[in-house]
Amino acid sequence: MEVLRAIVDASPDLLSMQQEQETLAAKQQALNLVTSIHEQSDGLVREYLSHQGAPFSRDGFTYPLHQLKDLPWLDINLLPLSPWKSLVFSLSAYSALIGWFASTLKWQRKLNSKAPLLLKRLEASYQHARVLSSSLASLLQEPIPTSQAVPEVNEVFSQKVNGYGVCQCFCDWLEQTKRDMEILVAETSV
Repeated sequence: MEVLRAIVDASPDLLSMQQEQETLAAKQQALNLVTSIHEQSDGLVREYLSHQGAPFSRDGFTYPLHQLKDLPWLDINLLPLSPWKSLVFSLSAYSALIGWFASTLKWQRKLNSKAPLLLKRLEASYQHARVLSSSLASLLQEPIPTSQAVPEVNEVFSQKVNGYGVCQCFCDWLEQTKRDMEILVAETSV
């Protein structure tokens, strides 16, 4: 009888340990996903710029991302200190980038139809943004935000600039998400 009572008394602790292990596993899985996508996205911006002609293909090209309307650019100074809260911003960014990647793909299919590697990388990034939105929504137990409509962009130069911004924002958010997930996994495993 006392053995049974000891088991019953220990049950909440066992459940708590199991929940902690499941949470750590979910965090580790999300970190592995982000790390893999981060590695696959290495060179995305460089690849994109190399197919856009001057001035984009010049070494060191940059453009102030905050000037691109409705693009979810990363301002690290505006993020909350909590990695959990920061991931909510990442979720919102990836959800917005889904529509932006769809538009960028459409533009680049017209502008660079003979650049299959670029188109393949943009398609992969589009899919990665979708997967990251879903994964973060599940981890955070939040709904996937509805992606806002991407502004109409008809001018070729603007399409190229916005495409650059999409690729750069995606890579910036990947870096931030990876940092946040590393912190969460390290905190949990202590």
